[in-house]
Amino acid sequence: MSAATRVIGAQVKDESRIQERRAQIAEAAARVFRDKGFHTATIRDVAEAAGLTQGTLYNYIRSKDDILYLVHQDLTARYIADVEQAIAGMADPRARLRAALRAFARAMRERHGDIALIYQETHALGRESRRAVLAQTENFIARFAGLIEAARRDGMAMDGAPNLAADIVTFLPVMLSLRRWRLRHVDGPAAEEELVAFLLRGLGCPEEIIHGA
Repeated sequence: MSAATRVIGAQVKDESRIQERRAQIAEAAARVFRDKGFHTATIRDVAEAAGLTQGTLYNYIRSKDDILYLVHQDLTARYIADVEQAIAGMADPRARLRAALRAFARAMRERHGDIALIYQETHALGRESRRAVLAQTENFIARFAGLIEAARRDGMAMDGAPNLAADIVTFLPVMLSLRRWRLRHVDGPAAEEELVAFLLRGLGCPEEIIHGA
């Protein structure tokens, strides 16, 4: 088992059924937690939103922490999938980095409700759940570090360490979700494009080079 995952006990043995139900629970719980907040919402609220009885819900999870962990895993997996889909089949390292940054920034803007929920409620996770969530985040940052290093080897003019750069480029786009109140005077897609251009300039890949590539 990866450090980025943890075992959640289930009374059901059918693994495909477990995955299907847990996806259903995570989606419903995300809606409930956004509307009511994690601490105010009850397991009964989540069960009703998922179209399940509370007893059925307990066949797939054991605690409210399990539910919040599933929400985190599901929402994080979605933006990771957005990035991987954007670079699938691309061979050029610099093109892969550009596509990854654009996909991530777009996900942060379009999934702002999900991202705000993740950031607001991470502190409520139990120790084991929080450790798994943070490991998942570490893996995602490492993925960007690899993309940055590959682009630099391919000729991207970047000074500094790729690990620090990866932390920067996976943190700044989050402002599109968490600082929407501050960016309300700017069109969402325009803010996204400007942020991506800013990051690419910082990486040594300014906009005029992007368009000419």
